[in-house]
Amino acid sequence: VVNKAVVSTQSTGVSFEQFKSMIALLNNFSDFEVAVRMYQIAKKPLSKVVFKRAAFISSGEEIHDDVLDLLFYVFDEAGDGHLSHSEFVNVMKTGVETGVSSSQKPKDDTSNLSVGSYFRKCIRSEMIKS
Repeated sequence: VVNKAVVSTQSTGVSFEQFKSMIALLNNFSDFEVAVRMYQIAKKPLSKVVFKRAAFISSGEEIHDDVLDLLFYVFDEAGDGHLSHSEFVNVMKTGVETGVSSSQKPKDDTSNLSVGSYFRKCIRSEMIKS
């Protein structure tokens, strides 16, 4: 199910600083998971404000609002403006832990890339296009 939330069409993409803050969050994802686990235990969904605060506390980097909007656009399956543990943390944790598991995949296959590797692949692809 695709969320129909409005994502800024004025944006020219993700800047390097925005990308860097997201990678910092991914590199400290276990700390982020601990921070948001309390919301899971209390059965409360994750709002953008709480997500942004937990990301800053765990990574020391502030997630830009455009990146936050994009994350919620992609992972908010219910379309309610909140993320559940299963909507985000489980998916990201699996991606961060999986990494590249086979060197026999075709060059353009991204199914086993970690989230950080996938972002780097996208950035590289966009730089080649420009």
